[in-house]
Amino acid sequence: MKRRNYLAHYGLVLLICGGFICVVAPTPALSQSQGMAPLAQDRDESATRRQLAGFDNFLDAHPEVAEQLRKDPSLVNNQEFVERHGDLQQFLQQHPEVREELSQNPNGFMRQEQRFDRREDQARDRDNDVTRRELANMDRFMDSHPEIAEQLRRDPSLVNNKQFVDNHPDLQQFLAEHPGVREEYRENPNGFMHQEQRFERREDQARVDSNVTRRELANMDRFMDSHPEIAEQLRRDPSLVNDEKFEKNHPALQQFLAEHPGVREEYKENPTAFMHQEQRFDRREDFSMGHNRDVGGEERSSFSEFMQGHSGIAGDLSKNPSLANNQEYLENHPALRDYLKANPKVHQQLTENPQMFVQSTQQVNTHTTPKVGESKPK
Repeated sequence: MKRRNYLAHYGLVLLICGGFICVVAPTPALSQSQGMAPLAQDRDESATRRQLAGFDNFLDAHPEVAEQLRKDPSLVNNQEFVERHGDLQQFLQQHPEVREELSQNPNGFMRQEQRFDRREDQARDRDNDVTRRELANMDRFMDSHPEIAEQLRRDPSLVNNKQFVDNHPDLQQFLAEHPGVREEYRENPNGFMHQEQRFERREDQARVDSNVTRRELANMDRFMDSHPEIAEQLRRDPSLVNDEKFEKNHPALQQFLAEHPGVREEYKENPTAFMHQEQRFDRREDFSMGHNRDVGGEERSSFSEFMQGHSGIAGDLSKNPSLANNQEYLENHPALRDYLKANPKVHQQLTENPQMFVQSTQQVNTHTTPKVGESKPK
């Protein structure tokens, strides 16, 4: 009796242990299926991304269809709509997985596509910003190294010529300090150089436009400073510039606008905006004047002396200070070119703000009248 009880007890223990092992120890099949789950999920996500990318490309190329489907995604299940748009019909036939997803849940799939589209736009904007920075860096380097620039424009592949790079340590250092430029340039030298030249042309045009606007604002600012009564009325009501009666009653304004068609055009087109720009310009000028009284005094005196000895250049720069940064003008006026080379601080001031520096130099001319027996300031 005792022996039978013992055997029964032993068997029960084995049965419980065996069950516990079965529960705790996963079977090979279960382990394998658990390991496969993330892989399957990754595959599904990749497939969905591919579907969304394909559909997004289709919608980008067919804006009219895109607009209608975004307004009413259920149109994808409208046989008549699909048949009327042969490109959509063909796309869905060639991409059965997209067709299936769209048919099952049009609204959900379209929401996913729009999220995908926004992410793509953001990524594209980031890439464009990076490319713009790289082009700007390269453009600055080329501007300051014209000899290297000329050779690279003639043969962009020289960037991958180790001997050429070693023989031009400035280029070598620049590429080491700008890995983004180096990577883009070496991958496609011709393409990158075309982009750099397009960038340079756009920058030059923007610089011209900016200089024109600055000149117009500077002219307007000077007129306002010398006609405070008119200035006060125009600042209160900028639209008076388009009031014929007001203009006739203020012949100085009438004459000024006739002599400055650029100002007249900009101002009459949008009086309020132009006056805001003029006031911002005025505040910046006031700040710069105060700042320049402390900074660059020697440079201004030196440049003032140069201008007094070169009246033709002085006249040109008074009308258009940006000529100091115009390579062609400098080549045609070697005295100015050589002076700027010999006076890099003056050159820097003229590069940073030609209008302001020339104006402040003219004030030095006005206020500095040497007494008898005194020499001009050096």
